[in-house]
Amino acid sequence: MKQQLSVAQRMGAARGFPHALDPLDPEPGMAQLAENEARRAAEWESVLLIGDAETIGAARKWHEAVWNVELYARGLKDDHAGWIRAVQQVSRARDAFYALARRDLDIAGPPPPSGNWPRAWQQQDEPGDGP
Repeated sequence: MKQQLSVAQRMGAARGFPHALDPLDPEPGMAQLAENEARRAAEWESVLLIGDAETIGAARKWHEAVWNVELYARGLKDDHAGWIRAVQQVSRARDAFYALARRDLDIAGPPPPSGNWPRAWQQQDEPGDGP
């Protein structure tokens, strides 16, 4: 999922969406999305084998959130505010999946800090900020 999201965000940068870096032309990006989706589908079987129902459900929500970002990357959606909400949803869905996957794997301690997006350093300066 992380590879798919990275490609989609780079394609989003090429389409002018905010907070996305390293633009990737949509044509080669589409090929990379297809390759990454094939890899995701194959690796998904491992999650289905070892995850409990709640973890699998959270993983599916993460998948769906990434696929929604891909709609923007593919040019099927073009609302900048919607893009920001979609990528924020990916962060929340990923965090929920990580917490449940760690529980399933009996990993002690809290999950890693959230990777909420966009990062504080990516935010636009507030009006009146500056020297």
